[in-house]
Amino acid sequence: MGFGLLLCGYIFAFVANVGLGDYVFAGMLLGGFLMFLGLCELRKYCPTFLYALIANVLLLLCAFYETIAWAELQLGLSVGFCEPVVLKAFDFIEFGVNLIFNISMLYGIADISRRVEYPQTREKAFRNMIFVGVFNVLQLLMMLPISIFDSDKSFFMTLLMILQVIYTVFNALLIFKCYAMICPAGQEDMQRKKSRFAFINKWHEVQDEREEKAIESTKTYFEDKLRARQEKLNSKNNNNQHNKKKRKK
Repeated sequence: MGFGLLLCGYIFAFVANVGLGDYVFAGMLLGGFLMFLGLCELRKYCPTFLYALIANVLLLLCAFYETIAWAELQLGLSVGFCEPVVLKAFDFIEFGVNLIFNISMLYGIADISRRVEYPQTREKAFRNMIFVGVFNVLQLLMMLPISIFDSDKSFFMTLLMILQVIYTVFNALLIFKCYAMICPAGQEDMQRKKSRFAFINKWHEVQDEREEKAIESTKTYFEDKLRARQEKLNSKNNNNQHNKKKRKK
C-alpha cells in the first residue's frame, strides 16, 4: 500500500542519518527516494498524500543541493554553493521544507485513518503534529537573530534535540502502526505474511491478541446491554399485564 516504503524512507532520512556526520545528504537522498515511491502508492488510496509528495520532492531538492555543496568543498571549487549567505538562506529553506513535509505527512495519515475509520492512528497523527509544531517554533526562535536564548543556549539546544528525537521516533512508530493495521479494501481478512524479522512477528502477535480481546470485550458489552434491555422490557410487559388483570377484577 505504500506505508512500508514510507517507513523505510523515513528511517533513512530522519533516523539513521544521525550518525552519518557530513554525509547526511546520502541518507536524505536514499530516504527521500523511498518515501517518494511510498507516497506515490499512498496517493492512489488517499489524495491528501499529494501534499506530502510535493514536500518530499522539495526534500529531495534540498538533498541534491547538500550533495553539490559537499562536492564543492571536497574538490576545492568556488561555485558559490557554500557562500555564507547562501548557506544561511538554505538553513531557512530546509527548515520550512522539513516542517511542511512532516505536517503534510501526518495530515495524510490522519485523513486516511478517518477514511478507514481507525481513530487510533488518527489521534496519534494529531498528537505528533503538536510535537512537530513545538519543535519548529523553538527552532525558528533559535535561528532568528534575537537574544532571547543567549542566557542559556545549551539548555534550549538540548531541549530541541530531545523534542526532535521524540517526534521522529513517534512518527516512525506511527507509520509502522499504519503499515501493520491499515490495508486496501478487500484485504482486511487476508492472512498476514510472516516477516523475516522475529520482533515484527512478535509485535504482530501482540497487536492481534489485543485486537481480539477488544473485539471480544466489545461484543460482550453489547450482549450484556441487550440482555439487560430485554429483561427490562419483559419485566415492564409483565407488570402491565398484571395491572390489566387487576383492573378487570
